[in-house]
Amino acid sequence: MSRVFTDPLVAAWARAFAFTLLIELAVASPLLGAAERSRGRRAALVAVANLASHPAVWFIFPALAIGATARLALSELWAVLLELAVYRLALRDLPAMHAIAASALANGASLGLGLLLRATTGWV
Repeated sequence: MSRVFTDPLVAAWARAFAFTLLIELAVASPLLGAAERSRGRRAALVAVANLASHPAVWFIFPALAIGATARLALSELWAVLLELAVYRLALRDLPAMHAIAASALANGASLGLGLLLRATTGWV
C-alpha cells in the first residue's frame, strides 16, 4: 500500500486532500453546529463529504476535454453540491442556509488558499 503514494499524482492528491480537509474542517464544522453538537461527529461528516468529492476533483475532472476554466468551475460546483447533499442527508435538522454556507464557504476557502499557496510557493 505504501507504494501507492510513490506515484507523484497520488502523492500530490494526498497532500492536497490533507490541506483541503484542514481548511474545510475549520470553516464547515462550526456552521454544522446548528444541527450537531458533537465536534467529533461534525469533523467526521466534513471528512466523509470531502472523501466523496475530492478524488473526482483530482482524478476525473482533469481528464475532461474542456477548457481549464470550465473544468475548474465544474469541479468546484461538483464539490459544493455533493458536500451540500451529504450535509443535508446526514443532518436533517440543519437549516438549508447553514448547509449551503458550510459547503460553499469551505470549498471557496480551500480553493482560494490552495491557489494562493500554489501561486506563491509552487506547492501541490
